[in-house]
Amino acid sequence: MNVQNNVNFTGLYLKTNEPMAVGTKSINKLSQILKERGGFINRLEQEENTDVFINETLDKVSLVHDEYGEDIHKYIKPELSLDEFSAKNEENIVANLREAVKKFAHDWKVADFWAQLHMQ
Repeated sequence: MNVQNNVNFTGLYLKTNEPMAVGTKSINKLSQILKERGGFINRLEQEENTDVFINETLDKVSLVHDEYGEDIHKYIKPELSLDEFSAKNEENIVANLREAVKKFAHDWKVADFWAQLHMQ
């Protein structure tokens, strides 16, 4: 058996509401995504503490931050099409993600400050 894609990261998930059968077409599509975007998915996981979730129709992705979870979607688009999740948009995606994390962290600090202030 000749294995061409040796995936060595955990930052990619299928996001499904119900269990989903994975057929040849789905495996081929996932393989294509990994071949084209695997390095970027790994970068998001390693450098940005963010996992990538692909929807069950394998045409949209959403980003979930390790610390802030899906709540990060308050500051970034909840889903990106695979076309938007392209190499030409990599730096823009990272910049938007970093800005969203910065805003979320700021709001979290403000909320914590007000909570502590009202507890006194």
